[in-house]
Amino acid sequence: MPVIRLFSPAESPGGTALARLASDVTELLELPDGHCWLWWQRLEPGTYYRPEWRAADVTPAPVGFVVCKETYSKEQVGALLRLVQGRLAELLEVRADDIYLTVQRAAEGELLVRDEVWFAHLEEEPPDMISGIVPIAYVHTDRTELSDDYWGDVTSVVRLDAERFTPEALLALDSFSHLEIVFHFHRVKPEKIHTGARHPRGNPEWPRAGIFAQRAKNRPNRIGVSRCRLLKVDGLDLHVRGLDAVDGTPVLDIKPYLRQFAPREEVVQPDWVDDLMRNYY
Repeated sequence: MPVIRLFSPAESPGGTALARLASDVTELLELPDGHCWLWWQRLEPGTYYRPEWRAADVTPAPVGFVVCKETYSKEQVGALLRLVQGRLAELLEVRADDIYLTVQRAAEGELLVRDEVWFAHLEEEPPDMISGIVPIAYVHTDRTELSDDYWGDVTSVVRLDAERFTPEALLALDSFSHLEIVFHFHRVKPEKIHTGARHPRGNPEWPRAGIFAQRAKNRPNRIGVSRCRLLKVDGLDLHVRGLDAVDGTPVLDIKPYLRQFAPREEVVQPDWVDDLMRNYY
């Protein structure tokens, strides 16, 4: 959870305004309500030095310090900073580029949260817990809504992490027509995960099926696998069509699709699947 502390010689914009900003932050990071702490500290004259704050006819643009867990990605932190800067600029009617924000990442064991010291890797974790998985890329697309259908014509760019990869990692990939993308359903909140059976898409006209008998996004490890058409490779960018992942989706792996991996026998599936998938692509 982020902790945001703002400093300015100006009066606080008020608890309601700060509460709205905290709500925007929790929505952006998909956190439970109440998991962003934000406060305003008014500075007394003589306790600071920032030349532009000395002008009597200028509303002081605040400076801020953000503390968040080190597990947040660079993209999440960047989006968080842009959100806070933009909202404050609108709220205070100041220039966004006059607002200075800095981030401190809380390393494991250095953040006390609700009476428990936060650890990235708890000793109580199951022995088979898999850790250390870091996204290799992110999806960039105009599709932002978590809707179920009409993915066939959606175009996206899967952009590899330039700090970890060079274009050599994609050498010869353009000789394949299709890819399989393994990704994380990052916008599914933990409390929405299903571990039993349910009606697919909540439709009572379809029979209940176990979570492993359907491809719902609310699965225990929130991992998605999708096949899509590769349009072109451009540096670290993969231009694809038909990838059912929204903007900002973390990508865990990229594989060329090989027809030899298709089933050799007839594929059998229940009738409700045909209904569910009728408008999917």
